[in-house]
Amino acid sequence: MTYFWKALTAPAAALLLVGATAPDGKWTPAWTASMWQSANPRQEVAVDNATLSFAVRVGADGKALRIRLSNEYGSAFRIGAASIRLRDGKTVPITFGGKAATEVSANGVIVSDPVRMTVKSFDVVDVSLYLPGSVRLNTVHAAGGAKTQISAPGDHSRAPFVAARRADNRPLLASIDVLGNAARPVIVAFGDSITDNPGCAIDATPVCRWSDVLGRRLAKAGKPHAVVTQAISGNRVISRGTGPSAIERFDRDVLALPGVTHIVLLEGINDIGGSGRALPDGTTAPTITDADLMAGYRDLVARAHGRGIKVIAMTILPFEGAGYHSAAGEAMRIRINDWIRSSGTFDSVVDMEKVVADPANPKRLAPALHRGDFLHPNDQGEFAMGEAIPLNLFD
Repeated sequence: MTYFWKALTAPAAALLLVGATAPDGKWTPAWTASMWQSANPRQEVAVDNATLSFAVRVGADGKALRIRLSNEYGSAFRIGAASIRLRDGKTVPITFGGKAATEVSANGVIVSDPVRMTVKSFDVVDVSLYLPGSVRLNTVHAAGGAKTQISAPGDHSRAPFVAARRADNRPLLASIDVLGNAARPVIVAFGDSITDNPGCAIDATPVCRWSDVLGRRLAKAGKPHAVVTQAISGNRVISRGTGPSAIERFDRDVLALPGVTHIVLLEGINDIGGSGRALPDGTTAPTITDADLMAGYRDLVARAHGRGIKVIAMTILPFEGAGYHSAAGEAMRIRINDWIRSSGTFDSVVDMEKVVADPANPKRLAPALHRGDFLHPNDQGEFAMGEAIPLNLFD
């Protein structure tokens, strides 16, 4: 198979708008989302003179914040006002280049001015954006567990509001950085839906994203690392599934972030399960071979190593019983996992399939650890995954 990819970076039209000054210190990514282009109108978020509100949990503390908004795939629109607040805290205006309102260009990315606000690790913050015009936002990230709140008409950015409707996708908000006294090492959890787990609620118990479990464990152990998640449900390493492939988005989602020291990689099951399958539009997905997937992994590792970043790989989880399981796919998963363990390509390997496999049938996820689809770990499964990662891998 011959395949091609193009490194996906911030668009040429991207703007860095900085007006107000921040205290001295170093910026650390504290929360991120890997953005993708909606495939149909149902995935877009339509706004007509209304305010959007997003609740996210940051993974690092600081004395100031800034937000990055991505309109990577969309047409131009206007922000009339923006704000941020801690849960149950005071609402603080966000400015762009010293102004409350700003134009967001087609395919553009903007970064806010610093907002002086003390935030602690794992605080929930609410970001609100008032969009006075009519626009269909198509640069999004799935967030069914923390739905986008959409107001009745008007500017409701100054205070919490009761949503007139909600959306399962979160548009625009791509990252929140926090300003600390010193630079912090950053770990990127990179993968597909098993890492993204977009249905995970902010206050879920147990914590239901393995990357969030890892971040809390590191903090409890007194380690300085911040963990951010750059994953897309339905994503693939080689070819496009949902969003740009891992190969395409690696520069944007990993290399462009400051302070990254490690990547924890779990991706490939969608390449295996989707290989050669008929698609809803009548076409056929590319057939992926062992050599193709290995080459994709090697490319990611080489690019990471070029920046001095270590890559920790997880073995691909069992998927017998899932909708796209096949005997050929299972055989490929086993071969790829053997290669992940033995090839020496990665700096470290976490044999995660053994953590979540059914002892009675290792080709399947343990019944107590998956959602019923034989593919996705449930809350207990995600928690077990996060607990199983040795912290000394990040020393």
